[in-house]
Amino acid sequence: MDKMEQLIQEVLTESDRLARLAQPADYEAYVELTELREALAEEVQGRYTISDVERALLNSISQYDEIILGHMKTLMQEAAAGIQRINSSKKQKAGYGNTSSHESIMFDKGV
Repeated sequence: MDKMEQLIQEVLTESDRLARLAQPADYEAYVELTELREALAEEVQGRYTISDVERALLNSISQYDEIILGHMKTLMQEAAAGIQRINSSKKQKAGYGNTSSHESIMFDKGV
């Protein structure tokens, strides 16, 4: 098995695994898949010819794209919601926690 065939099989195997998950995997799994796909793209670009079998296998990778992109969008939305909660919490803390000594001075009237 040459490098191209090996990369194609790795991408197909990992794509199939990630697509079968009911919930998205962790972020790192998608980074690894992206890196594998980039290596495969570089290998394809470095080739003068691609066999019909390789071309069919390359085309079969796209069957997983919609599902995997959906998982990645879910992770992105979860991260955005988390960031929003953090920012909201920071604003809330800043609003309640900003007590300077000059704001809380009370003056007595001379009786």
